[in-house]
Order: sequence, then structure tokens, then C-alpha cells
Amino acid sequence: MQAKSLIKGANEYSANMAATPTAFLVFYRFKAMSDQDAQKASAEWGDLKKSLPSDVRLAGEYIHAWGTEYNGFLIFEADSSDSFLTWWSGFKDKIRWYVDQTHTIVARKRS
Repeated sequence: MQAKSLIKGANEYSANMAATPTAFLVFYRFKAMSDQDAQKASAEWGDLKKSLPSDVRLAGEYIHAWGTEYNGFLIFEADSSDSFLTWWSGFKDKIRWYVDQTHTIVARKRS
């Protein structure tokens, strides 16, 4: 009986889903870079972190995602998934020159 309740809760759509706290686990893989490009990318990353919307938080920056093909991952938390996704679109355009690939996993906070 409890399993049916969990499945039903997981499958129900809520009208306020966009306002549900959401986590974004973003794996990334860098392109090969010269030392000069790596310094430029690092400086740009510092600036990009300052551009986060007020309701989006960078909860963690991790290097070495062992067991994957990625160099590391980021964890973002957002009060509104819409806010993160709007920011993410511009962010991806800015990192495209030094990030070869990303893979994002999205999760909604259980209430």
C-alpha cells in the first residue's frame, strides 16, 4: 500500500511545480586547453558564478568525477527551476569554448 502511495505522489503533477525547490547536478568535461586558455576559463568561471540569479545557489563545485568520463560536476539549488533554466541558457553559451560536454540531472525536493 505504501509503495502505491509513493508512486502516485511521484507521478502527480502540481500546478506550482516550477516553484518547487530543485537541484541540478551538472557534470562537465573540459576541452584540451593551453595554460593561457585555462587561466582565462578560470577567470570567466569566477565572473559567471557572480551572475547567478538571487534564487539560484551553487551548492558545490567538485573536481574528478571518478567512474565517469567527466572532469567534475557542479551542484546547483534553485527555488524556481524556471530561474535556473533561464540563466543556464546564457551560461552554456559562455562556456562553450572551453567545455566540451555537459550532462545535467535534475531532481525536485521531496516535500
